[in-house]
Amino acid sequence: MIQKEMGNRKGEAASYTSLGSVYQSLGEYGKAREHLEKSLVIQKENGDRQGEAASYKSLGSVYQILGEYKNARENLEKSLVIQKKIGDRQEEPASYTNLGIVFELLGEYEKAREYLEKSLVIQKKIGDRKGEAASYTTLELCINQLSNMRRLDNIMRNHL
Repeated sequence: MIQKEMGNRKGEAASYTSLGSVYQSLGEYGKAREHLEKSLVIQKENGDRQGEAASYKSLGSVYQILGEYKNARENLEKSLVIQKKIGDRQEEPASYTNLGIVFELLGEYEKAREYLEKSLVIQKKIGDRKGEAASYTTLELCINQLSNMRRLDNIMRNHL
């Protein structure tokens, strides 16, 4: 890579991030993870907290697709912690939403709802109407799933 040859570490990290995104869109998740991890290492070395948070968030998405929900959760939580520390209110809702989805996939519907509601609150505060609409849809799906699980639980208890 040219960025690497020039000693441009920030550019190198950006290139790895871009390659990770390309590989992810091609369905080559192992290569996506590999490039995103390289980007993360450089972001940490450079002290680029925003880039570090973005790398964790992207890695969380890759792990989610791979069904590695524990790894997805860990990376998304790291991203969220950094976003809060640096005051990145624009990216915080996406991390809350992604975590909500991971918790939903893990069957932790109450926790999923909690995170999705946090995303919605921030989107309202920052005036992100498009994000707000998406959050309502995701939250509705989660609440429906939670309601279905409660009904199923009641049916099982009544018939056992």
